[in-house]
Amino acid sequence: MTRRPNYVRLLVHHFKTSLALAIIGTLGASAFAQQPETIKAAEIKGQAIAGVPIERDPNFTVVAQRFQADFGVAIKLARVADSSVATNYVVTALKAEHVDNALQILAWVEAELKRYPAGFVKKHGSKNLVLANAYVSKAAKGTTPAYSPTFIAARSSDSILVTVPTAMTPTIEALGRGYLHSTLFSYLLADVKSPDSPLALARWKTLESDDSKLETESVKRLIKASNTREGLYKMLWEPFEFNELTTLAKTDTRLKQRMEIVQTFLRTLDPQFDQAFWATLATIPESQRTVCLNDLTDTHSADKLKADPEIQSDLRKLEKQWGFKVLWEPGSAAPPMPVKVRLEYSYFTDQKLPEFKEFIRMVREELEIYPVQITKKLNVKNLYILNDFNFRGAGVAGQGFSWLPQVSFAYGIRTFDPAKTTSRDFYRRTIHHEVLHLMDKEFSKEGGPIQGTNWDNLNEPGFAYKVGKLSSFAASQATFYKDNAKRQGFAEPYGMNIATDDRATLYGRFMNARMADEGRGDQPFLTKLETDKILKAKADRLIEFFQLLKRDLAIPSPSPFYSRLEGVFPPKKDK
Repeated sequence: MTRRPNYVRLLVHHFKTSLALAIIGTLGASAFAQQPETIKAAEIKGQAIAGVPIERDPNFTVVAQRFQADFGVAIKLARVADSSVATNYVVTALKAEHVDNALQILAWVEAELKRYPAGFVKKHGSKNLVLANAYVSKAAKGTTPAYSPTFIAARSSDSILVTVPTAMTPTIEALGRGYLHSTLFSYLLADVKSPDSPLALARWKTLESDDSKLETESVKRLIKASNTREGLYKMLWEPFEFNELTTLAKTDTRLKQRMEIVQTFLRTLDPQFDQAFWATLATIPESQRTVCLNDLTDTHSADKLKADPEIQSDLRKLEKQWGFKVLWEPGSAAPPMPVKVRLEYSYFTDQKLPEFKEFIRMVREELEIYPVQITKKLNVKNLYILNDFNFRGAGVAGQGFSWLPQVSFAYGIRTFDPAKTTSRDFYRRTIHHEVLHLMDKEFSKEGGPIQGTNWDNLNEPGFAYKVGKLSSFAASQATFYKDNAKRQGFAEPYGMNIATDDRATLYGRFMNARMADEGRGDQPFLTKLETDKILKAKADRLIEFFQLLKRDLAIPSPSPFYSRLEGVFPPKKDK
C-alpha cells in the first residue's frame, strides 16, 4: 500500500500483510443525538462554547447524564492535586478547549460499553471515568509522556482514568477501543483471588501457546497477544481478530482452552454471555461496513467521462494489454479490502474530469511499458480507479490486493493535482509501487535475491522492521521513523515498516528516478544511491531479481520496461 505524502495526508500504516499496525478513524461529535432544544446548531456539533468550563458545557452535560443513567458511571474531571491519583501520577487537567476531543472519545467509549449485556457494566464495571489531558506515572523512567489515550484501572477509587489528548490522531480510536476493553478486564481480574482459579496468573501461564515455530508474523502476533489474559479478552471484542482466533483454536488446543476459560468466567458473572452473545460479538458491526460516497441516484454524474474519447481509449488499451477490468464508474463494486474499520470510497464524476483524464493517461503510459510476459503471469482481475479511498481513518493512494486468489490493485487519487510536479511524481511512484507488490507475491521465491534473509540481512545490524517487531506495536509509526531516522538503506521512511514496502518504495523511486521533476530527475534519490551503500546493495538485488525474471520468462530485448530499469544504472553482469 502507498501512503499519501506530507503535502497531502499522511496515512498511518499499512496492513495488507497481516496486521494493521495501527487501526482506525475518529467519530465526529455529530454522533451525539438528542441534544436539548436550547442548544444552538453550532453547539450540537460538539464545538466548545467559548469561556464555558467543560463540566458546564451543555454537550458534555448531556453525555455525562447518559453515562450515569445507562451504565451507572459518573464522568469526572481529574484535578492536579486530586489525592486519588496524584500519589501515582502527574496529572495535566483538561481545559475548555479539550471538550471536542473529550466528546469524541466518550462517543466511542459509550458505543463500546453498549456492546456489553444489559446491566453488566452497572454491576461489574467502574463507577467513575476520570478524564485528564495526561496521566504520567511517577514511577516511569525518562521524560517521554504516556501514550494517549490510556485507560488505567484505579480500583482504590473505583475508577478508570482516561486520557484525552490535546491533538487527536487517526490511531487513537482503534487503539483506545482495545485498551478500554483490556482495562475493564483488568478490573474484573482484580476480584480473582483464588490461586486455583483457571484465570489465576500462575495457572494461566501454563496454558501459553508456543509461537516460536509459527510461519507468519500475523499469526505470531495473535498468539503472543492471546497468551496474556487481557490481550485475549481485548481480541474477543474485535470481530476480525475474534474470528481469526476461532480459526486458530481449531488446531491450537491451548488457545481453545484459554478462550473457553475467559468465556466461562464471564458467563459466571452474567448468564447473558451465552453462545448467542458470542455469535453477535463475532459479527462485524455496521460502523465497520463499506460506505460508498457517490450519489447513486444521479445516473448522469459521469456522462462526460464516458463520452470522452481519450479517456475511453486509454481505458481500452489498459484492459487489452493487462487483461484486467478497470473499475471507475460510480456504482462499481467496492475494492475488496479486509478492513477492520469503516471503508469509505467513491468513484469519479464529471466534476473532476480533467484530473481523471490526466491520471488515466499517466497510468496507461506507466503500465504499458510492462512486458506482456509479466502482465499475463500476474493475471490481474481488476484495477480500481477511485476518488476517495479511505480506510482506518486515513486516505490511501494505492493498494495492491496480493492476497486475493486473483490479484487486483487500486489507486485513490482524490488529492492528485496534475498541475503540480510533486503530485505527478508521487503518483507515478505509487503506480509502480503497487505493481511491485503484485510481482513480489507472484515471482519472488524462497532463496531468491529479494526474499527472506537475502534481503533482510542487507539492513544495518540491530534493525528490525516495524511489522513483526513486538516491542514496536505500542509505538506510533512516526515515533518508529524518528527512532530510526539515521538508518541507511531506505528510499523512504515508509519502507521501514515491512520488507515488502521497503522493496516497493525503492522500486517506485527507481521507476521514476530519471523522469522526476519534469525530466530533471529525482536528484535526492540518485545522490543517495551513490552515497548509501546499503541502498545501493538493495538496488542491486532488485535489478538481479528482474534480470532473473527476464531470463525465466524469456522477455526479449529491447524492452521499454528494462530500458527504464537499466537507465538508472547498469545491472550486474552474469558470472
